[in-house]
Amino acid sequence: MPRYGQLNESYIASWFAQDEPGGPMWALNLMKYRERAEYADGRKASISGMEADDVYAPHEHLRKVGSRLIMMAPVVHQLVGDGQAWDRIAIAQYRDRMAMIEMSSNADFKADEEHKEAGMDFTIVMATFPVDGDPVPPQQSAADDDRLMLLQVVADPGAPDIAADVESTRIGRFAIEDRMIGDDRTFAEARYDLISQAVADELAARGTTQSDTDYVVIADPAFDDIARSLTDTTTVLF
Repeated sequence: MPRYGQLNESYIASWFAQDEPGGPMWALNLMKYRERAEYADGRKASISGMEADDVYAPHEHLRKVGSRLIMMAPVVHQLVGDGQAWDRIAIAQYRDRMAMIEMSSNADFKADEEHKEAGMDFTIVMATFPVDGDPVPPQQSAADDDRLMLLQVVADPGAPDIAADVESTRIGRFAIEDRMIGDDRTFAEARYDLISQAVADELAARGTTQSDTDYVVIADPAFDDIARSLTDTTTVLF
C-alpha cells in the first residue's frame, strides 16, 4: 500500500470484471509533495519531494504499455479547496484501464516508483473519460503561448462553472469514473480551460473559497496536450 494515499481496491478490482478494458483513460493526478524526500530504506536524501518525483518520471514505463504523459503543471494559485495545498497536477493518458495494471506490475517500474514514494506526501489519482456528446475542443495548448490552465474538480456535475464567468477557452471536460488513489471522497467532473494571466490575477484576487468537496486551481503547464489528446490518442510526446 502506498504511503501517499489510500488505494481504492474495490474500484480497481472492478476493472477485471469488465468485458472490455474501456480505453483510453485519462488519469488526473493532484499532487502534494514532501518538503524533503523520505526514502523507505532510511537513506539520507538531499533533494526535495518534487525533485524525487522528477527522478521517478515514468515516461518510458508509460510508453511500454502504449500510454503517455500529456500534461504536467505546477500549481500557481488555489482558488477552491479544503486546505490541502496542491503543488502540481498531471495527466497520464493510458491505452486503457488495464494498461495501468500492466505498468504497475512491471519490476522496473516498481524499482523506479521508490522515488515517487519518497517524494509524494499525498495524491489523488482519478480515472477520467471525456464527457459523451461534448464537441471537439479547439486544438490549443497552454504550452503554446503564455496562457495558464484553470482546472475545476467538482463532486457535482451541476456545480457552477467558474470559467463561464471569465474569458476562457474550454479544452476538455471529463467525467470522473472514480479514484484509484486518494481518500474516501468521490468526484464527478474535471474541467480544463485556458485563461490569460490577467484573468488568473482577477480570479486569484477573489481569494480562496473553502470547500470539502471541490478543488479549483490555476496551473502553469510545462507541457499540455489535453485538447489534442481527444483527437489523437497515439502520439507520444517523450
